[in-house]
Amino acid sequence: MKFQKKYILLFLIFFFSIIFSSFIWSKINFATQRNDIIGEYSLNNYNSLNDILRYLIFISIPTLTFFISKILIFNISLKNFFNSFKIIYEKNINEKPIIYFLFFLLGYITTEFLSLSFPLHEFDIYHEGQRLSSAYRSLSDGTLWTGSYVTVGIIYETLGSKFIWQIFNKETIGLMRFLDLVYIFITKLLLILLFFEITKTTKLNVKQKLFFFLITTMTSFYLINYNLHSADNLHFREIPILLSLIIIFKSFNKSSLFLNFSLGFLSLFVFLWSIDRGLVYLILLIFFLFFLLYNKRSNDVYKILIFVFLFWICFYFFNPDEFYAFKANTISVFQELTYVHGIIHPIPFTDTDNSSRATKNIIVILFAIIFSIDFLISKKKFHGSYFRLILFFLSLISFFSYIYALGRSDGPHLKQAFGFPGIFVITVFTYFVIYKISNLKNYFTNSKIIEKIPFIIILCLIVFNPNYTKILNFKERFINYSELGDDKFLNETDKLFVDKASKIFKNERCIQLFTNDAALLYLLKKRSCTKHYYYWSIGSKKNQLDLISSSNDTRYIIVNGSTDYWSLPLEIKYPILQKYINKNFNIINKIGNRSILFKKN
Repeated sequence: MKFQKKYILLFLIFFFSIIFSSFIWSKINFATQRNDIIGEYSLNNYNSLNDILRYLIFISIPTLTFFISKILIFNISLKNFFNSFKIIYEKNINEKPIIYFLFFLLGYITTEFLSLSFPLHEFDIYHEGQRLSSAYRSLSDGTLWTGSYVTVGIIYETLGSKFIWQIFNKETIGLMRFLDLVYIFITKLLLILLFFEITKTTKLNVKQKLFFFLITTMTSFYLINYNLHSADNLHFREIPILLSLIIIFKSFNKSSLFLNFSLGFLSLFVFLWSIDRGLVYLILLIFFLFFLLYNKRSNDVYKILIFVFLFWICFYFFNPDEFYAFKANTISVFQELTYVHGIIHPIPFTDTDNSSRATKNIIVILFAIIFSIDFLISKKKFHGSYFRLILFFLSLISFFSYIYALGRSDGPHLKQAFGFPGIFVITVFTYFVIYKISNLKNYFTNSKIIEKIPFIIILCLIVFNPNYTKILNFKERFINYSELGDDKFLNETDKLFVDKASKIFKNERCIQLFTNDAALLYLLKKRSCTKHYYYWSIGSKKNQLDLISSSNDTRYIIVNGSTDYWSLPLEIKYPILQKYINKNFNIINKIGNRSILFKKN
């Protein structure tokens, strides 16, 4: 009874700490520091640090309250808590049956991929255009950051499409979409490998591990699908973060030059892939290095840091001009992008737009942190040292990755921020269902499940029901899809504009956009006259003046695109550019709603 009272007291203290955190959320409200960037933040005199501080405080107060209360109420030694971070080398039991399931799951996602119907939905001239036009510019002149202002990451935004076009010697929308399908396939592959590593660390017996591995992996597939037209909980931009977790988990019980090399390589690759993911990886790597130091593995720390240094030095010497352009571009994105496209995060536990989704995300993240800490403090060591550490690192990545939603807190971005919290919940829930339920324990103990693996696989194949005709015809279907003309993906308005505008711009070396319809450059097969091809992200006064100063070769400008009024009108967001255009350009043609401007003499 006394033990139950302690838990009731702990719960009440924790509950009131959440209420207190919710109360002070709206009290944190610093004024903006970037009036030169017109957007939701500046119009509401809102500082971009507000959402970050609100989130940190909302998570920190209940976490610290729980931690301190747990230690005091249950008389737990801090030494025991910190000892939980020490690696206790454990010998895994027979992994051979788990490897059978590994190959089965790899076979499943391969047949699923080969059975896909290729997407033919209408082209997204804004989002897909961001990647197509940048890739086309790089394909034309070989530039990277020096040719395009990169908002996301050079691999995601430019090099991916460019490389697949070079491989198949053609530039089509179909090939870019096929690459996205490949990215999703790789994400599913990494989910399998991630849960394979997690499964090995559990203290379940072989039969229980088989169920754990199969259930967690198949459930995690619901976090992402091949529908390119929808927002998933887990975006394929998480590929390098998933890979880093797999490498870190493998590094728990062994020192490996290859693993250290991989972590060093990822320090560069993740920033090239996606800038925000690069920031998350950097924070995760710092935590892992301190973890290694705490476990007296300084040699691994030195090797990782040496590889980090070598890869960045190689990047510099490979192309100094692009390196400095990357540096300036990245700093600009970190300083400005939140103000450019920021949406104020909804207040938790209110009826404002997207509040329920945001509240769910934050509460699940808080649960992950609290659970992992409590799991470390627990005296029940039979769950295994590695598994405890894995849950702790999963809770860390769940916490860090929410920064994706703090910069732009709309529905799709909030949904995508649930990927790693979802992985944590799947892991914990499946583990304790298998571990706790008595009838499952009896089944696992008495049945000869290994002998039933072929029947389980046959049953799964029946349920999955792959389309064998599509699998056999995959190569033919892919060739036909990759050769589809761009007009197959366009609506009639865009087809008309591209057809007529192509004749006007036939002899032009470049054109300039004053529209968010970023794909027009690719569709017209023209380079941007400046590196600011993606108008959504221009933002600051500095960038507007930079565009003007580099517009000497600009003769034609396209205005009034179909996506220009998704947020503030461009003439309001970019008053300096609007004034420059009004002074130096005249309308010479109008095609649909779009207008073509020509430079005055």
